[in-house]
Amino acid sequence: MRKHLRKILSAALAVCLLAAVFLPVSAADKSTADKDPLQFSSNGTFKIMMINDTQDTDFTRKKLLNFMNKALDIENPDLAVFVGDNMADFFFGATKARVNKAIDNIIQPLAKRGIPFAVVFGNHDEETGVSKEDQMAMYTSYANCYAVDEGSALSGVGTYNLPILSSDGKRTVFNIYMMDTHNKDKNGDYDGVHADQIAWYEATSNALKEANNGKSVPSLLFEHIPVQEIYKLLKEVPLGTEGAVRKNTTWYKLNENLANGALKVLPCNTAAYNGQYDSWLKQGDIVGAFFAHDHANNFIGKTEDGITMGYNGGTGFRAHGNGDRRSIRIFNINENDPANYETHSLYYGDLMNDHFDFYISDIFSLMWFDIILTKSYQILKSFLT
Repeated sequence: MRKHLRKILSAALAVCLLAAVFLPVSAADKSTADKDPLQFSSNGTFKIMMINDTQDTDFTRKKLLNFMNKALDIENPDLAVFVGDNMADFFFGATKARVNKAIDNIIQPLAKRGIPFAVVFGNHDEETGVSKEDQMAMYTSYANCYAVDEGSALSGVGTYNLPILSSDGKRTVFNIYMMDTHNKDKNGDYDGVHADQIAWYEATSNALKEANNGKSVPSLLFEHIPVQEIYKLLKEVPLGTEGAVRKNTTWYKLNENLANGALKVLPCNTAAYNGQYDSWLKQGDIVGAFFAHDHANNFIGKTEDGITMGYNGGTGFRAHGNGDRRSIRIFNINENDPANYETHSLYYGDLMNDHFDFYISDIFSLMWFDIILTKSYQILKSFLT
């Protein structure tokens, strides 16, 4: 009797674990149920393109669309991920029809090529006055959309995972987490993921591990607002240090022993501690967490805890960015060694042969304030010494 009971309990546990992986889909949205699974190609490769902070209206900038089209033609990714602030923050006169048109403008380059895409929201998307639920319905209306609206199952809109199958389709080799970081918290500061989202992530991670013979499935995580621990990749430097950014009265630069790339603006992370980073450490499956939000930042590094984190610089032109270093990030993953992926950036100036120090919207970037303070201090110091 006990043997039969153990078998029944084991079977029930397996069903629960598998259900956890697909909870958002089964709970609220069937948009991915009838689509071909994402999987590695016959030569064992899978390519992801990261686009973020397109931040435009239905009168979408031609520079943005030309950049996207060129990048898609060159890279031909297996999946594109939009990592928030896809719509403009100041979208005057926004209506559902106009937001729908703005979404169509940035999705058509993918739809015409039949390239799958996924999406999460940033802090500005809902500032159009059109709800994230309505916007998600617009995205999921495309045949090539793999995003999921999890409904009331979790906080926010658009927290889900996308398993990537092996080239033979028999097992999950890799996984992608898409996490909604909301907008502002109750204090008016930048929010982040909530406790129920972290619990869902851990349950999904455990389910994938259970189905993978007890081995964690290497996963990339994409979300708009960075975690507090992004500062683990920075170091404090004195006032007047060239290229430093300021947080209150403290100045920072990248810790070159841990990270490389461009730090141009202060990381605007989630304000309240939420335990997400510690959750990644506990689960051991996150081989990279990548953020948007801070348009001019484009760096990658590994903390002393062993967590890889990074940015893609802003892709759009309506919002401020880093001149012709606006970027799209590429991830090349090998089925035989998925944890050790290759990633690099495509820069607008290099790809389009259109070089400029700044675009007109860059005038509003906070990076100029830090540059002015640094230069002023250097000049004052030179007079006093």
